Amino acid sequence: MASSEGSGVTTGQPNLHKQDLSKLDVNKLTALSPEVISRQATINIGTIGHVAHGKSTVVKAISGVQTVRFKNELERNITIKLEKLQFDENGTITWPNVLRGRKVDLNQALRDSEEFETERRGVKRKLEKLRRVKPNKDKETYSKEFVVEKILAQEFNQATRQLMFLVKWKGYAVQQSTWEPLEHLTHCTQLLTQFLAETLGTQVFDKLCDKLNISTTLSDQDLLDMLKIYDLSVLPDKLTLQEKLLRLIATPPRDRHIHKLEEGKRAILLYQLVLRREAQLKKLREFEDMINENAKDEAAITVENNADLECLPESFVCINDYLATDGIVIPNEPTKGCDCKECGPKLKSCCGRQPYNGFTYNVRPRVNVNPGAPIYECNKLCKCGPDCRNRVVQKGRKVPLCIFRTSNGCGWGVKAMRKIHSAEFVCEYLAEVITHEEAEIRGRAYDQEGRTYLFDLDYNSRDNPYTVDAAKYGNVSHFINHSCDPNLGVYAVWINCSDPNLPKLALFALREIERDEEVTFDYMMNIDPVVPTTPEKSRFLHTPDKNQVIQNGRNICKCEADSCRRYLF
Repeated sequence: MASSEGSGVTTGQPNLHKQDLSKLDVNKLTALSPEVISRQATINIGTIGHVAHGKSTVVKAISGVQTVRFKNELERNITIKLEKLQFDENGTITWPNVLRGRKVDLNQALRDSEEFETERRGVKRKLEKLRRVKPNKDKETYSKEFVVEKILAQEFNQATRQLMFLVKWKGYAVQQSTWEPLEHLTHCTQLLTQFLAETLGTQVFDKLCDKLNISTTLSDQDLLDMLKIYDLSVLPDKLTLQEKLLRLIATPPRDRHIHKLEEGKRAILLYQLVLRREAQLKKLREFEDMINENAKDEAAITVENNADLECLPESFVCINDYLATDGIVIPNEPTKGCDCKECGPKLKSCCGRQPYNGFTYNVRPRVNVNPGAPIYECNKLCKCGPDCRNRVVQKGRKVPLCIFRTSNGCGWGVKAMRKIHSAEFVCEYLAEVITHEEAEIRGRAYDQEGRTYLFDLDYNSRDNPYTVDAAKYGNVSHFINHSCDPNLGVYAVWINCSDPNLPKLALFALREIERDEEVTFDYMMNIDPVVPTTPEKSRFLHTPDKNQVIQNGRNICKCEADSCRRYLF
């Protein structure tokens, strides 16, 4: 910036001058010389007074007609900018005594800046994690400082139209209990539901039902018929229904309030349904645990019923092998085994070799013979290892199955919980082994009940000395339904038991079975070894005329297959 005291070199504008550095005497310069000021001042004319912040801009020429006020302001700001610098008598800049000898490590400053940035990012990540943390709704906490120990009482506040609960806080005296609205107790649903269930006890609930003319002794089917619009898998929340019933008790509707009366009746019926469904689900879980514990298979068994309120028979006992009755001995010591190190169709002495030079199982392993052909798996005397492809049934069930309640009147059934490949082993048919004479006695009783789980082990002899009965003792196969067009076939398998009259019964897939598809087999299966028949041939040979009159005393088939024989037995 030049003043009028300069050499007078113009810049093309009447009020601006350019310094002539050729005439500048450096030895005569001082800190306040106009030439020094014009070189060192870093002033933003638009933001005069903010020079001390160090935001330097290009030095701009200033009009020579500036006021005295502007000049004084300029000198003051320059002084602020340069106040830490000192000059000697010749105007040379010198360092203050306190700064002499000090060194500045620019690398350390850079490292400090990086550490600060890393720490800042770390704090930011921690804050993000804290924001993502969801509250634990199972914790029975009112807030961070108070824990609900017990709910003592309940009342309806007529003024606020709210349900209020007297809460005993953990670690505080009973006298310090407080009345809280329902929305303050959402984190202790278990305590709240239990308290409301006790409040809505049998006496109170029966009185409410009587007031609204609703029976408390409705059968499960009657209850389901009255609530057909509701799906058992998505019933209303129990706590919500309890709240409605408490409001109903506190402010009962009058006879003219038809809509409120209907809502009240529906709430009572739904509450009954929810209570029965709750008890049913508990029993289903207990049965599921029992059958999985006893089965000891690799794949799990699940249990579900979204059709009605029926439970599985409590008298049923799950077993994991044949159960012999009195007088029957099932041998478990084979008489011979193969010497193969790696079993396959090329070895003539292998247990799995079939008469037509085939092999029982392929390499996947899938069954490679038709129903009716005997299966001899490698046993404990064989030299092959556990990975032998001729050891399939003995390794147990690997297909996850679900016992479910059918909606077509067929009672309980079994469905696949994953895709089952054609010829894949599904499960064994396990049962109680009884004599032929005992089977005749039980059969007459079962005929009167319209059910039977009896299957003759007549593979080796027409006399069938043994029969299996899965009525009380069995496994998941007990619940598999019949079909005249089945997707499972029954095979006779011998492993460690060499008795030709005591084969194991194994179920293999006759075709590909999709996930959630029901698995079925033909209760009247034909496993005659002399004339092996495919399921298709057997099915069409036994298909009766659809117009045939239904005979009395025979079990009607409900499989609904196109090839249905109309009767089970």
